[in-house]
Amino acid sequence: MDKKELAKFIGNKIRYYRTKMNLTQDQLGEKLNTKKATISNYETGYRTPKQDDLFEIAHILNISIDDLFPKRHNKKSDITSIYDKLTPPRQKRVLDFATEQLDEQNNKVLHINSNNIVSEEVAVYGYASAGTGETLIDGVEFTTQYNGHIPNHDFALQVNGDSMEPMFEDKEIIFIDKTKQINSGQIGIFVIDGEAYLKKVFISDKGIRLVSLNSKYPDLHFDSSHDIKVAGKVIL
Repeated sequence: MDKKELAKFIGNKIRYYRTKMNLTQDQLGEKLNTKKATISNYETGYRTPKQDDLFEIAHILNISIDDLFPKRHNKKSDITSIYDKLTPPRQKRVLDFATEQLDEQNNKVLHINSNNIVSEEVAVYGYASAGTGETLIDGVEFTTQYNGHIPNHDFALQVNGDSMEPMFEDKEIIFIDKTKQINSGQIGIFVIDGEAYLKKVFISDKGIRLVSLNSKYPDLHFDSSHDIKVAGKVIL
């Protein structure tokens, strides 16, 4: 619908609701603080009311401003309307099918293990050492089933080692928010000279200190002579 057609549509709607309220063009003009000729121009589509005037006209005619515009075809309304007409067993089939389609669209595969715990397939992009360092693999290294809530994340890694216990256990899957910036005191994935570490970081003018949560492991110190990169922040 072009501008001229829309103007005529709005004009016809104004005329329809005006006559429905038994108002003359003069009376509507007085309420709108304008002339009869202006109302006539609106109703013929010769002029389109400004936005403020449209709201005022809708208020005077006791309608919603949406009533002056063409109805948009809403596919969601069609789906809901059809669904509501189905019997409960058929509604369940529709819901099950729609859920299955959404899971396929999101590339998610759900499983239920022997303990009736729902698990979800996760792509793991490599390993992050909780100890001496691991090579961070670029690309999906393997997939695994993860029990529990999976947060929005950029990539997942598997922990190797126990230096970040008790917060992160050996072989645990962790989720990473990809970022190049991290604050002192946060836990992240750091690539030092090509090796990936899962550590808590403290930043100073001299460089960085990577701290293990397990007290039996010493702190690691790196200065500007090392190739230091931030791969991401661990989602806690």
